[in-house]
Amino acid sequence: MCFNNGCRSTKSEDSRRRVILTSGSKMDSESKPASGTVKRSLGRRVLRGCALGSAGVVLIFVAAIVLVVLFLGKVPKSYPLATRPIPAIAINTNLGGGLDGFDSPYLGHTGSWDGKGGAMFGGSKIPDMNKEQAMGLRWTFMPVYWRALEPNGPVDLSSETPPAWQALDAFVIAAKERGLNVLMQAPVVGGNAGGPPAWAGRREKGKSAPANMDALADFAGKLAERYRPGGTLALREGWGERYGVRAWELDNEPESYRTNWKGQAADYAEFVTLAAARIKAADPQAVIVAPGIGAGKHGAVWLEAALDAPAMAGSPEFQLQGKPYSIGPVIDVVSLHNYEGLDSAFSGGPRTIGQVFDDVSGVFEKWEQRAPAFTYAPKQEYWHTEGNFDFVGILSAERRAAWRFQFFTRAFAAGIRKVCVMDASSLEQKAIRAYVNALPNPFPMLEASNEVTVIQGQITAFRHPDGSEPNAGQVWVVWPLADTGGATIEIPIRRSQVMAVSVDGTSRTLAARDGRVRLELNGDSKMAPAMLVIDRPHQQSD
Repeated sequence: MCFNNGCRSTKSEDSRRRVILTSGSKMDSESKPASGTVKRSLGRRVLRGCALGSAGVVLIFVAAIVLVVLFLGKVPKSYPLATRPIPAIAINTNLGGGLDGFDSPYLGHTGSWDGKGGAMFGGSKIPDMNKEQAMGLRWTFMPVYWRALEPNGPVDLSSETPPAWQALDAFVIAAKERGLNVLMQAPVVGGNAGGPPAWAGRREKGKSAPANMDALADFAGKLAERYRPGGTLALREGWGERYGVRAWELDNEPESYRTNWKGQAADYAEFVTLAAARIKAADPQAVIVAPGIGAGKHGAVWLEAALDAPAMAGSPEFQLQGKPYSIGPVIDVVSLHNYEGLDSAFSGGPRTIGQVFDDVSGVFEKWEQRAPAFTYAPKQEYWHTEGNFDFVGILSAERRAAWRFQFFTRAFAAGIRKVCVMDASSLEQKAIRAYVNALPNPFPMLEASNEVTVIQGQITAFRHPDGSEPNAGQVWVVWPLADTGGATIEIPIRRSQVMAVSVDGTSRTLAARDGRVRLELNGDSKMAPAMLVIDRPHQQSD
């Protein structure tokens, strides 16, 4: 195989010789190089180029191996739990106005997006939604880029529906057909959207805040009016109030991701306040989700600035306006992102969902009563809206499937109300489907290691009770700690037999003896597979 360096040298030499031979100059026999010399010279160049190219491939391969080794060396061995979990009794069961499936705690987040209803490069989102439906999910996800839907100025949808809006309509219709609610991340100004459209201007070059903030808020209201239950699309399709978009996440990792609101936290608070008002005017039951903050500790400083209205921590143009804003009073749901493996590797230590939740919720708790004109009730709804283990799939599919059981359980134990199901491999999909089937409503999820008899090994155990009655059903989730080998345990149960479900989706019936069932759990150096033990009436194996 000939790589670029060698090929470029050969083309250059051939071109040079063609110019000389066609320029009218005559070469005598003494100055004309022998054909064998030319061939040998050409051959050396080709071989040298190919050697350099091959060396480059080897270096890339070695670098990839080193990256994998370094990453695996930083996979957390322990996953600290949230220190201040939100009690399950605080769940707002009417959030979303009772839309079918809205209360499901599993957020589908599969594939790529073009910011206007499709996948990247013109692909369809239908295969991704089919995967989400097959896993038993009731949610899908779509970011909407302002500059993609209004590239040349505000759109008047009463006169025509531009192609980008038609594509977004088609996505929402396809989601409805599959029983999927849509978490619409909209409007997205920064991140992959690349900033506001040119016609809206910018308060600062290269950053997200538009000069025309009212136009951005108007766009948010326009989206809500079209896609809300009972909105333009719902009426056209005959859905009435039964279906529509009711959850709106305002931008994506505004503190740091690509084009962002860094140094513009107060501008972001202005955007959230104005956009939330427009959305709620169209749909009073709309759910405002923000800020979709990343897991890095640096985000806490930016988040404080977005809550601290008196600080006026925004752009020079924002400060000239002289009007303070805070995201605290206007958002219904606090959203956060966490890639446990990747974030831990980059942080140099564990950066788990419990720790990220503690950091983000701690900032919101700090500012509940700090600014008198911007107080707000304690936040009870936290959603994990983006993240899997390592994004690039360095951890094996088997270990990532094991991680799904563990991650769901720890997140729900923290009181996080919805958890992202992002880009699951086929093995992970089996694990997710098994978990969703067993725990469609996983609250409360109680740490219960002290209720288990450990005969051998070290384990973590959680228990979900279906109710408070003495004989209520329950589901156990148990796994050995990483790098401690397997474990043998006994779990107290309430029925004569239970169903044990593995991360590969297979299940088997186990008989109890003296009110207990014994389990042999397999260990792993990085991510031990968990097991569900379903202790409910009339359980049967598949």
